[in-house]
Amino acid sequence: MKVVAGMGGGWAVVAGALAVVGLSGLLGAAGDGQGGGPPSPGGEARAGQAGPDIKFVEEGDDEAAAEKAPKNPFGGEGGVAGRRDAVPGYIEVSTGLKAPGKIFTTRGKRIKVFNLKREVYEYVPVPALTRIDAILEWERVEQEWRFKEAGNPEKVYTGRSYPVRMLAWKLTLRNGHEITGHVLGQPLYVEHNGKVERFILHQRDKGPMGGGLKDLIYIRSVEFGPEAYNQAVDELKTKADEAARKAGPGDADAAKEPAR
Repeated sequence: MKVVAGMGGGWAVVAGALAVVGLSGLLGAAGDGQGGGPPSPGGEARAGQAGPDIKFVEEGDDEAAAEKAPKNPFGGEGGVAGRRDAVPGYIEVSTGLKAPGKIFTTRGKRIKVFNLKREVYEYVPVPALTRIDAILEWERVEQEWRFKEAGNPEKVYTGRSYPVRMLAWKLTLRNGHEITGHVLGQPLYVEHNGKVERFILHQRDKGPMGGGLKDLIYIRSVEFGPEAYNQAVDELKTKADEAARKAGPGDADAAKEPAR
């Protein structure tokens, strides 16, 4: 079944979510009730005193909901179906394969990115995004070295090597704003047909010993929205149909769902 705009309204971002991204200058105004921000807990903030940080809760209307949220990243008893911050879309990896489904991160968390231009950390909720794109900073195959013996600073080459890659990420928000920076191991989950796959937004990633750069698979891009989801599902269906036609009669059933 295809996803169309207007269905599953829970994935749609609340407009106010965008206001917390990159607007650190408004934190004080939000703390004292000016500019439409929430009032400070326990009453109005005294004049000249900085207000508290804004606490954004995607899964509930109050802080209690965040405190009671289960530790399971997929949610509580309701599972992914109960996640209002799960957004339809797809994740494309470096091999060209796409994983469509509902995309979300750990419950109660936002994507923490170090903005390279502003040199500050920013916290972006998944529903506020339209795209995430990988930016390759460098990649190489490094040699493994070890100390020759305890207490001796001399190192010797072990004869083994491993691939290493450094990435930055460009996050595009629904209001057109872009943030480019480093993300330190943020997980993204994709749920499709009851199955959940886990992907990681790395800054620096290390591959298996003896492997090459092709063995070090990474996220190439993430696209959010019903159209992106439907596109990826149609591509998977086309590949499955092609595999079924090429397979023999006995292998047709096995080829209906191509491995991603």
